[in-house]
Amino acid sequence: MSDNHEYKEYTPEESKIYNEAMTKIRDGMKNGLNFNEACGVVDMDAGLKKFVVDDTLKVMIAEMHYAGGMPLPQIAEALKVPLKVIDAANMEMLEDVGITAAEVYRTSNSGSPMGTA
Repeated sequence: MSDNHEYKEYTPEESKIYNEAMTKIRDGMKNGLNFNEACGVVDMDAGLKKFVVDDTLKVMIAEMHYAGGMPLPQIAEALKVPLKVIDAANMEMLEDVGITAAEVYRTSNSGSPMGTA
């Protein structure tokens, strides 16, 4: 796992902007835009936009691949995003899940040994 993950705590205002931007990207795609075109419609602070775009892609991968069973190459084709971008986002998402699971375990089981298996 890489240690270069960046996590953001959002203010209530940032959370509102974040959620509205995710909705705007999804709506753009429902209206025929590809992923990058839909992301281009969102006008916001560049730093926050990076998180929104990354998170939206991860959510779409989770929905399409893990919940829907669509192969990653098909997702790349459907979103008009290079497969290497889909693969990288998928791997980062899986790392995020692993990190979060470990944090939840440590919080829920204080005093328990944390294995390395």
